[in-house]
Amino acid sequence: MELEEDLLQLEQWLKMDKINMVFRQISNPFSPKQRTQLLELITTVKEQLQTMRDTFGLPIETVDLRWLFSVNLLHFETTLEESSPRRLKSFGKMDDETAETLTHQLNKLIQYLTAIRRIAQLAESKK
Repeated sequence: MELEEDLLQLEQWLKMDKINMVFRQISNPFSPKQRTQLLELITTVKEQLQTMRDTFGLPIETVDLRWLFSVNLLHFETTLEESSPRRLKSFGKMDDETAETLTHQLNKLIQYLTAIRRIAQLAESKK
């Protein structure tokens, strides 16, 4: 499943010339011909995954996007909490001003993620 999910991401990126994220910029150096070849190979890999699934009688997991939101957001919140200055002490001393700024910004991110998770949970409860 992880391979398939990662391939989906690569497919999406291959179709774009440039991806601008907050912490990363991805440029696409592949020519149109190379993009086509790569997309065809990705399709072939996905077909092979389907063949393997069928050969071994593996089930198709049905997952609700709301559940994926909740699980991923809880993971992100935990990761942010692990990034707090008190948790980062083992990597070296951090000055008080930086620690305070980091704590404040992490808390804001956690609040936003919690709000997103609440909306996802509300949608779940209204089924």
